[in-house]
Amino acid sequence: MLVLGVLLPVIGLIIGVVMRLTHFKWRIAPVDWVTFSLLLASDILIWIRYRYQATSLLIVIMAIMAIFVAVSLAWRRGEILYRTFLKIWWRLLFAPSLLAYLILVVLQWY
Repeated sequence: MLVLGVLLPVIGLIIGVVMRLTHFKWRIAPVDWVTFSLLLASDILIWIRYRYQATSLLIVIMAIMAIFVAVSLAWRRGEILYRTFLKIWWRLLFAPSLLAYLILVVLQWY
């Protein structure tokens, strides 16, 4: 289970690169796949370390960030475009999910 939690972001990056190189209609960046796999890996690592299912906590954090992005887009641009909102929100989730993942990986060895 620990191996899956550590290797899941690498698998997400590989999937993202493969999807980017193929000619799918969706042109999803590899960072988008890595964000998803980091969230899953963080949940797995929290389960291993603390025996706590953190899915609900991750959903609440994602919802709070979505509210922040929506309010800031409405205030700055005067409108909320669905595509722009989702792209900014998902890319902003990358930094905290990467930070949480790295902290959890370090905590696994202490």
